[in-house]
Amino acid sequence: MSRISSLIVSACLAAALFAGCSSSSTEDNQKDSAGSSTTEKAVAVSPPDQPGPYQVGRRVVQINDAARGRALTADVWYPVEQGVTAPLSIYQFIPGIELASLTALADAPASAAGPFPLVVYSHGSGGLRYIASWFTEALASHGFVVVAVDHTGNTALDSVTGASTPRPVNALNRVQDVQYLITAMLGISATAGDPLSGTMDPERIGVTGHSFGGFTTLATAGGYSNELGSVPADKRVKAIATMAPYSELNSDEELAAINIPSLLVAGVLDTTTPIVNDTTRPWDLISGRPLLRMDIDKAGHQSFTDVCRYQDSLATLPNLPQVFIDVVNEMALEGCTKDLIPIDEAHAITNGITIAFLQTYVAGVNGYESYLSPKDAPEGTELQVKD
Repeated sequence: MSRISSLIVSACLAAALFAGCSSSSTEDNQKDSAGSSTTEKAVAVSPPDQPGPYQVGRRVVQINDAARGRALTADVWYPVEQGVTAPLSIYQFIPGIELASLTALADAPASAAGPFPLVVYSHGSGGLRYIASWFTEALASHGFVVVAVDHTGNTALDSVTGASTPRPVNALNRVQDVQYLITAMLGISATAGDPLSGTMDPERIGVTGHSFGGFTTLATAGGYSNELGSVPADKRVKAIATMAPYSELNSDEELAAINIPSLLVAGVLDTTTPIVNDTTRPWDLISGRPLLRMDIDKAGHQSFTDVCRYQDSLATLPNLPQVFIDVVNEMALEGCTKDLIPIDEAHAITNGITIAFLQTYVAGVNGYESYLSPKDAPEGTELQVKD
């Protein structure tokens, strides 16, 4: 299968299963029943490859970018104090087909210990805003507010309904989505009486993303131009982290313009965004320091998503057409087969390096040096650092 065909198939496969993912009703959210320049905070270090000291809340918010005529649905995960009780949050794919979060509590009150660092997560092409809940929930448990948006025109729902927009449109929209999302979330944090009031620190902002979301992350930090327009680099962002990034749309000049701490995590067995195509060039060109790169030996493209959990849950979902089962099983070939790293191990390794990196270079917390040291890298990985 060609590279472009593989990307398109991934989008279409996700679309077939996850139509309806942009629902923002209460039913979708609950079940019936600062970089190196920021001030360092004196807090205890929690192992980043394990759950953090907070519980996690999740809210679904609607954001309207009136200037672009774009209505966006976003998930927000945030720290909640231990001892708070609430129903588990629900991730709904289509009406009647849903999975409960493993940890996030629906609309639970946010911890008053903020403001917390803000991190944006950008999903891959034809994906879902919550397709990396293993990461977004874990990051929130470590004291971050995490927000992920459905990139309208490039989601699973758009694919299945024929509402997808061309790649040049998506590329530009995605970067603008992230930049507007940062502005909107800071506005929510500054609004007295909002459930998330006072939770986000405008001086400590990071961006992360997977696959096409990796492109989005790189473009947010380095700027992006195509035949439809240009978006300048967002100087509010203190550090970025990508997972299996798709970088062919980022020019050499745009990659070289990334001058903030950056992390590239990639799977050696990824055939959708192969390392040689999509990780090596950013590694060679990004000017910001430190620049970290972790290659995970037996990881594939879907080793950085929740697809394996979806596959494991298929038998429990009622009245699911066989085509949906086939779709998920095909996607799972790049993350869930026996020749690949066990998914829980892949997630723990990725959380370990990524959360340690974001704690250090966005939150401004000391104590994570061993997680960022090549000599202490987990077995089955290679970690390189440019200081």
